[in-house]
Amino acid sequence: MQLSAMKSLGKNFSISTGLYRPIRSLYRLLNQERLKDYSSYFQREIYFYSKLLNSDSLCFDIGANIGDKAEAFLIAGARVVAFEPQPECMRELKARCSYYGSKFHAVQKAVGAEPGESRLYTRERSGIASFYEDWIGTVQNSIQVSITTLDRAIDEFGTPDYCKIDVEGWELEVFKGLTQPIPLVSFEYHITEREINTTGACIDYLSNLGKILVNVVPAEMHSFVFQEWLPPDEFLKRFPEDVIDLAKDGYGEIWVRSC
Repeated sequence: MQLSAMKSLGKNFSISTGLYRPIRSLYRLLNQERLKDYSSYFQREIYFYSKLLNSDSLCFDIGANIGDKAEAFLIAGARVVAFEPQPECMRELKARCSYYGSKFHAVQKAVGAEPGESRLYTRERSGIASFYEDWIGTVQNSIQVSITTLDRAIDEFGTPDYCKIDVEGWELEVFKGLTQPIPLVSFEYHITEREINTTGACIDYLSNLGKILVNVVPAEMHSFVFQEWLPPDEFLKRFPEDVIDLAKDGYGEIWVRSC
């Protein structure tokens, strides 16, 4: 049996028996040296978000996957509504974050331009998924998933103080389901021609909902590139040229603040 399959079986066992969190804690204890870099990164994540969010802020985590960001938000003191359409990811997300009680709520849906259903393409055991078949290379599986919209989520849970979006190229479709400003939003960018165009379209869409300022955080960094947040037109004059060499894998997060 392949190592990845064994890990998957072990994870599924820990989730189904309710032992996910203690086994995860034990694994970290026994692999401290191996996990040192991850632990340091996770602590920087928590510190970064604690500076941006007030205690008890409401966060939407769109594309929550297995909960790395959601748990950082929770530890930083926020309340989290996490949207994740993949059943396997949802199982681990709940096992990981339900510990935080009423501060955490999971929704097994994707978020898009309109409610309904669509086919999601996935890569086996990786957690990587996209509504674009060419996004993840060789497609290994696909599933039919339910879709809601940001407007519907706001009707149900209230306007979030912060909304994080990581949906593998689907960002503009998420924003098309929003007709009102959100105080603080981040969404992933990639330095490819298609995704640079998507970034510009997302910023244009959000600017039509109200006045905004924009900044950027390259991958693996926990600080904004620009000391002052920029108006959309000024930001787009400097993106991606001013950040293209800052992220080792050519991606990161665009941040948009309503003002």
